[in-house]
Amino acid sequence: MVCVCLKMEELLGAMEKVKQELESMRAKLASTQQSLCEKEAHLTTLRAERRKHLEEVLEMKQEALLAAISEKDANIALLELSSSKKKKTQEEVSQLKREKDRLVQQLKQQTQNRMKLMADNYEDDHLRTAPDQTNHKPSPDQMIPPLLALSQTRSKLKLYIAHLTDLCHDRDPSILSMLTPPSHYHHGDPEDWEEDLQKMTVEQLERELEVCEKESGELQEYANLVLQQISDYCPDILEQVVNALEESC
Repeated sequence: MVCVCLKMEELLGAMEKVKQELESMRAKLASTQQSLCEKEAHLTTLRAERRKHLEEVLEMKQEALLAAISEKDANIALLELSSSKKKKTQEEVSQLKREKDRLVQQLKQQTQNRMKLMADNYEDDHLRTAPDQTNHKPSPDQMIPPLLALSQTRSKLKLYIAHLTDLCHDRDPSILSMLTPPSHYHHGDPEDWEEDLQKMTVEQLERELEVCEKESGELQEYANLVLQQISDYCPDILEQVVNALEESC
């Protein structure tokens, strides 16, 4: 009997020890989770700051390129107004025009970079939840924010394309005569689209996300084509192109 009591006491003592260790592990887990949340919040802040700085850098590069292009134009105009037929003067004009062309190409590239940044912003704010090793799928609540953000980006691209199209039509409607916008360019989301998203299954939301990504990619490609036409046929309105990008951001 005494032996049984001793064993019971040992078991109770062991159970108490396990209980204490479990409580300790729970406390450590809570602390780790809190630390993880803080690190994730800090990472989100850093991403936002990085994106803001990148936007500022791209904007400054565009402004610098616009100023350099304006300077080249002024120098070219001065040399051409001099009515000099000297070979040296003609060579200087040709050199300035080549330099201006390079600057225009750089400006086009910087503008495309800003457009791409605008199109990719939703990925920084709403990362899609990747399936884990157990093939766990994200919930509808996790999928809707990226969809809404991507839809907003798609709308901004449409607005930017509309600005570019207006600029081209004001200058010369034939500039875009060979280009055809994507079929969905003139179609907007239904008024009750956001409400419909709340009722969709994960599979339906995945298909909706694929459509949004595909359409955004096509709009991005079309905007690049329009920008190329502007660069080729009327580079002097590139400053207005940059302003249009500012308005659509």
